[in-house]
Amino acid sequence: MTDLRTLLLNQDTQGAEVFDSAKERLAFYRSEIHFESTLMANRTSAYLSSQSFLMIAFASSMANSNPEWGALFRLVVPTILAVLGLITSLHAMPGIRASFEVIERWHQKQAELLQIEGHAALLPNRESALFGEGNTPVGGQRYKRTLLFSLRTPLIFAVVWALLGLFSLVLHWVT
Repeated sequence: MTDLRTLLLNQDTQGAEVFDSAKERLAFYRSEIHFESTLMANRTSAYLSSQSFLMIAFASSMANSNPEWGALFRLVVPTILAVLGLITSLHAMPGIRASFEVIERWHQKQAELLQIEGHAALLPNRESALFGEGNTPVGGQRYKRTLLFSLRTPLIFAVVWALLGLFSLVLHWVT
């Protein structure tokens, strides 16, 4: 019969036979955190690239000064681009949030492992490979602060696009 600690640590990896030691489990957790962090960084990078393209197109379309059709162009195109920017921001939020939640789960599992098997993170000289002087202790929240940029960026752009869309409409009706 397996003990409670083994059951808790193996609840999502189908049994103790997957890992021979706590160090292997810790390495696996860290590789999953690294994979998900890279995925989140890639999503954020692709999102920011699309937003910068839309922002340039928006600014260029607002600068149209054609006397015949420029006013209509400045009404339609920037508004469409603002709506597109808002839609892409709203669609980016769930994917980036999901990556954050997966990373948070793996960090929690790592913290649980280190609480139960604290020696797993020790180097051969018995010094901590994970938590040195001045670092956040087990279960700390420092990693969350590093992910806030990715989490907040779609929300910030959504607000900016809403304001820019309203600005282009108001500017058209006032002038």
